[in-house]
Amino acid sequence: MRPQEVSVELQDFVRKQIGLSSKRKLNTSDSLEDDFGVTGDDADEFMGAFAKRFNVESGDFEFLRYFEMEGLSVWPFSILTNWLHRHQRIKKYEKTEPITLGMLQHAIDLGIWDSQRLSELEDPSAQE
Repeated sequence: MRPQEVSVELQDFVRKQIGLSSKRKLNTSDSLEDDFGVTGDDADEFMGAFAKRFNVESGDFEFLRYFEMEGLSVWPFSILTNWLHRHQRIKKYEKTEPITLGMLQHAIDLGIWDSQRLSELEDPSAQE
């Protein structure tokens, strides 16, 4: 089931965490990174607070699937992250996927982060 709207509780949480005005309308298609500029350490803190507040199990959530680490493109950090990807088997994604408010709402409804089910929200043809 695709969430048609963002719950009042999630809206309040997002507004408080990101510092959004109560006048700004929130939609299920709003992206944490593209629409609100949530990236790096802020994204890590946001997702941790989200999971705790709404009791959502981490499931198969992988930070690097959705966000880049801060400093990823800075030379010393890129060497470290490349080493981690090769030697520690940390999966590297060519392109990050957006996390939308609809995905967050669906994760709340499921009680767990299930990447496949949540990404199907963004691709209506996957649900047919």
